[in-house]
Amino acid sequence: MLNSECLEVFNKYLVEVKKCSTNTLSSYMRDVRQFGDYMQTHTAEDIVSATEDELSEYIDWLKGNGKSVATVSRAIASLKCMYGVLCEDGYVSENPTVKLTPEKSQHKQPSCTDAKGYRDRAMLELLYATGIRVSELIALNISDVNTSAGVVRCAPNTEKERLIPLYSTAVKALNEYIAVSYTHLTLP
Repeated sequence: MLNSECLEVFNKYLVEVKKCSTNTLSSYMRDVRQFGDYMQTHTAEDIVSATEDELSEYIDWLKGNGKSVATVSRAIASLKCMYGVLCEDGYVSENPTVKLTPEKSQHKQPSCTDAKGYRDRAMLELLYATGIRVSELIALNISDVNTSAGVVRCAPNTEKERLIPLYSTAVKALNEYIAVSYTHLTLP
């Protein structure tokens, strides 16, 4: 099976089965295309014939080219997902990504010294508390948040509106952000 066929199978899975967002689809496909290119230039092999050792060498190559822990971790997730699909569909007999493990990244907490810091912390808490997509977070308005009820209203483009409960840390972070950022507003 050619790399292009593998990529087509994986793309179809991401779109039709996993129903990934446009950003996720783009990132995953970029990761696996880059791996396919690496295989062709460094091993003269294709994606379906990759071994555990070749995948480990690829990950080392990414790190050696200055890729961040987050980028390498996402590449590993993309490859694991693709090989899971290729195994399930019978294109490869064994998953060569089984032993790949992403490194733990250091999570930096935003510094709440200005409005941007409060905003960033509120965004991270909201993502963590709700599991919404980044695109859904960006589309939120202040009117979608009800901190006294502890819920956020999420209404993606074509899906039905959802009311998602928040835990106390997210409510606190949102209240602090609102207090810092919207003190100049006079609400009716």
